[in-house]
Amino acid sequence: MSSRNLLFMLVDYTGRIAETNEVFDTTIKEDAEKNNLLIRDEELQPKLIIPGSGWFPKGLEEALISMKKGEEKEIEVPPEKGYGPRDVSKIRTYPLRKFRNISDLKPGVQVEIDGRIGTVRLIRSGRVQVDFNPPLAGRTLIYHVKVKDIIRNRLLRVKHLIKRRIPSLKIEDIKVNIKESTVTIELPSESYTTQGIQIIKNAIYNDITKYIPSITEVVFVERYGAPKKKVKTTPSKRKKSKKASIST
Repeated sequence: MSSRNLLFMLVDYTGRIAETNEVFDTTIKEDAEKNNLLIRDEELQPKLIIPGSGWFPKGLEEALISMKKGEEKEIEVPPEKGYGPRDVSKIRTYPLRKFRNISDLKPGVQVEIDGRIGTVRLIRSGRVQVDFNPPLAGRTLIYHVKVKDIIRNRLLRVKHLIKRRIPSLKIEDIKVNIKESTVTIELPSESYTTQGIQIIKNAIYNDITKYIPSITEVVFVERYGAPKKKVKTTPSKRKKSKKASIST
């Protein structure tokens, strides 16, 4: 899809493995709790999906293109349009002594070895089998999706691209001004100390100029100032009214 005809979609979804019915990801709080998924609160909200971006499995992105706002359905994604077939050449066996923290090793645990991340599959006779395939490789996936919104406004598109990189931000707290081909962005001050913020800003620049090609320059503004002092107000004292005395 041409970058000039891209769809910006906000989507709620729950993904499960067809063969086992195991839920592996969701944006729905109730589904996360029901399936004991440890997902941060800021991730439990509709996600920005741009079909063709490659952020999500190809089969899911392709199916979303024809959907309208408010539409809800199940999408089946075969391995070839998901995380690919399982490649047996990516399964390696290592001697147990090659690993640190041996007591923490067990099937399902992710480990880094030889500069790669893999999943422990088997531990037997002093040897450890590690699978370097993506965890969902070879799996047919089922996504239950609902299109919450389709974003057409350019300013809102910028805001949601920013929120994708910093999910904890609220859309209304992101200040954006677009003038011709330049966008000026002012993030809330609490984001200034976000770990890796300079790398995140560079990623935001790349996203904006790639997915909104009419914008070629991105300016970030940061404001610093002394905190405003709170003015203490003291309740006004009422004057006691003198009662008139009546002499008899």
